[in-house]
Amino acid sequence: RQNTKQRRHHSNIIKFVIMTGSNDRNDKDDGEETTVTNIYRPIRPNPNPISPSELLNRYNKVLDRYPLRTKMITSAAVSAFGSGLGSFLSSSNTNNNNKPSNNKRQSPSRINWVDVFSYAIHGGLIHAPICHYWFEWLATNGPSSNTSSVLVDQLVVQPPLLVLMFVCLDVLRANIRASIGQFREANVVGKALSAAGPAVVDSWRFWPFAVYFTFKYLKKKHYTVALNLCSVAWT
Repeated sequence: RQNTKQRRHHSNIIKFVIMTGSNDRNDKDDGEETTVTNIYRPIRPNPNPISPSELLNRYNKVLDRYPLRTKMITSAAVSAFGSGLGSFLSSSNTNNNNKPSNNKRQSPSRINWVDVFSYAIHGGLIHAPICHYWFEWLATNGPSSNTSSVLVDQLVVQPPLLVLMFVCLDVLRANIRASIGQFREANVVGKALSAAGPAVVDSWRFWPFAVYFTFKYLKKKHYTVALNLCSVAWT
C-alpha cells in the first residue's frame, strides 16, 4: 500500500511539473508572438497637433540659443507678412471704392511683391540687428527707469531709424524693380541656356583633370584656393 501511495504521489508530481512546463512554454510563445507583432506593427502618427504653448516654448528655446539669428528671421517674416497684408487690404479697398456701374470684371486684389521683399530684407538684415544690439545696450547701460528708457528710445533712436527705413526701402524698391526690368528685357534665362551648352563641353576639357589632381594631392582646406587658381588659368 505504501508503495502504491508513493507511486501515485510521484505520478501526481510528474503531471504537475509537465503541466507547469507546458504553461510556461505557452506563455513564452505568447510573449514572443506579441513582441513580434509589436515590432512589425506600423507606427501611427500622433493625431494631436502641437499646442500653441509648445510652439512658444520651442521658439523661446531657439531664441535663447540663437538670439540674433532668430530675431532676424522673425523680423523678416513678420515684416513681409505685414507688407503683403497691407497691400492686399489696400488693393481690395480700392477695388470696392471704384466699383463700376456696369457688370465688368474687376481686377483681383494684388500683393505688391516688390514691397514684400523690400520690407523682408530691411526687417531681417537692417532693423533686427540694430534693435538687438540697441536694446542690449539700453538694458545694460541705459537708465534704470522704464519711463526714461522709453523716452531715450523714442526721442533719440527712433527718428533716425525711421529715416533709415524710408531710405532703405526706396533703395531696395528701385533696385528690385530695375533688376526685374533688366531681367525681362535682357532675356537672361534664354541667353544663359544658349551659352551654357558650349561652355559645359569646353569645361570638360580642363576641369575634370584640375579637380582630380586637387583631390589627389591637396588637403581639403586647400580645395577652394586651388580651384580658384585653376579658374585663373582657365580664363
